[in-house]
Amino acid sequence: MYFFGGQVNAVENTNKLYTFNFATNEWALVEPNKQDTAPSVDSHCALLWEQGEGKASMIVVGGFLGGKDGGYSNAVYEYDFEQNRWTTLFKNQEVDVTKENSTVPTGRTGLGAAIYKDCVYIFGGNEGNTKLNDLWKFDLKEKKWSPIKTENQTLPEV
Repeated sequence: MYFFGGQVNAVENTNKLYTFNFATNEWALVEPNKQDTAPSVDSHCALLWEQGEGKASMIVVGGFLGGKDGGYSNAVYEYDFEQNRWTTLFKNQEVDVTKENSTVPTGRTGLGAAIYKDCVYIFGGNEGNTKLNDLWKFDLKEKKWSPIKTENQTLPEV
């Protein structure tokens, strides 16, 4: 089992990656190769992406960025278990919330997320005091966000 990131204290996040061994009940710090690193982040989602033939990665999406960056994230990162390395799939971007047809979701914390057919789906979350109730898809192969327009007005209550 892997755990990534989190809040160290009220003003500090971490980008440390840990594994837990259920056979020995021991934690171990993982030292990924330094080619690319994920940022210090908390309140994100971490998902398992099974790609077939025994290949799997951890996908990290959203959250609150720590350090000098600060702010809400719409970035997507992949940790490859086999190669022990991080890859940035989508770099965090500021979104102009006054534009109606954005092709990138607003950065957020507290989002719900799932992977289905090589795509990450995110719903809702928070950007500061703003509650979000939008649905987005991130294609892990194309490395591209797209909004999902629902066919009816029924939305989960968040």
